Amino acid sequence: MGFLKVSNSIYGFNVHINLFKLNMQLKFFSSMDMESTAGLNNRTEDGKYCLFLDYDGMLYEEHLLSELRYLQLKHKLSSLYVFKSSQKEGSYHIICLDKLKAREWIMILEETSCDANFKKAPLITGCKAWVLRFLPKKESKKPELIKILKSRHEGRPKSNAHALFLKYNYDVETKSLLNLDDYTNVTLTTYQTLNYIKTTGGK
Repeated sequence: MGFLKVSNSIYGFNVHINLFKLNMQLKFFSSMDMESTAGLNNRTEDGKYCLFLDYDGMLYEEHLLSELRYLQLKHKLSSLYVFKSSQKEGSYHIICLDKLKAREWIMILEETSCDANFKKAPLITGCKAWVLRFLPKKESKKPELIKILKSRHEGRPKSNAHALFLKYNYDVETKSLLNLDDYTNVTLTTYQTLNYIKTTGGK
């Protein structure tokens, strides 16, 4: 069983969805009259951050995979989920379920070659989190899961809510995951396709 709850304010709408024990909160943003899409927010209920990365113009074998393996080894990260984010060459999204404190997450983010606008996204949106698209956008299809970079490092706590999101949206196997927390809430953010966006709703 599930439920859908919509509440509004003078700024916009919050949508709360409960489906198969996964709770989702949608935060709506507005700017110019452009096509909207939606993304998954990396902040967890207890104020930690899953590792999200957004790459543009990266050679897959030569640069992307070598950088990801380096990050896994240096920071003892668990499996990395690699998505082809658009038809444009070199566009990839990365998700790691490990929960990081803000300081460590930002330190790792700054080490990467990912998109500069993605790095400063919270300054643009004001939502205090980083977002990766999971719905179609204009001529771009829904991001496609193309690879899971396995790791021998499984000691970090992981976000159960984000694992459930991957399970229900990408059929990712989650039974073997270790150190999952007990939370089930994720936040989904709708936004415009332009680089400039501002918040008009949500917490």
